[in-house]
Amino acid sequence: MVEGTRKQCPIIPVRLLMALAACACCLPLASATAATVGSVFVSYADDGSPRYASQRLDASYRLFIRGETERKQSSTGPRKTTIASRQQGRQNLTPLIEHFARLHQVEPQLVAAVVAVESGFDAAAVSPQGATGAMQLMPATAARYGVTNAADPAQNIDAGVRHLKDLLRLHGGNVALALAAYNAGQGAVARNGARIPPYRETMLYVPAVLAAAARGGGL
Repeated sequence: MVEGTRKQCPIIPVRLLMALAACACCLPLASATAATVGSVFVSYADDGSPRYASQRLDASYRLFIRGETERKQSSTGPRKTTIASRQQGRQNLTPLIEHFARLHQVEPQLVAAVVAVESGFDAAAVSPQGATGAMQLMPATAARYGVTNAADPAQNIDAGVRHLKDLLRLHGGNVALALAAYNAGQGAVARNGARIPPYRETMLYVPAVLAAAARGGGL
């Protein structure tokens, strides 16, 4: 979500290159079970660069962010619908993503990854904070880029890509910082000394988008 208010957590380094796997998916179960989702583990290479994963890949990984426990229901109906909706949404939005990404000279895989994490390719998504559409534009951001209907996928993606490009330019091409600013707001990045703001959501958001982009963004 663009320019929302976040809760604070320890600062995450800029280099975020390890895939963050989806933890919330589950196989059909005979009864409801509890599972922890959203945990992030970190391991450090010899040069000090961090590597992130959603589980301990080996003994060098330690818990970095503890996830939350949620109940998983036995019924698979809603999940099947969600998967089908996401696939249909991706199919519908991919031409727009590719068009506006190339028009504004931003990597299509990165744009698709932002859409995937922000809205799950749902052009009708609206957050409790008022972020709207595929790229979850806040009203002020939509107005800044001349959007008259944030629910219109073309306007939404066009403005979102332009906003992302402006953030990339502002941060000298540093994708991690641009994504942090997209999620938490540029003011939050500036207040933290041009570092990723220490907000739990942003700390999870940045590696999730980078991982999705590394997988091709779903294109």
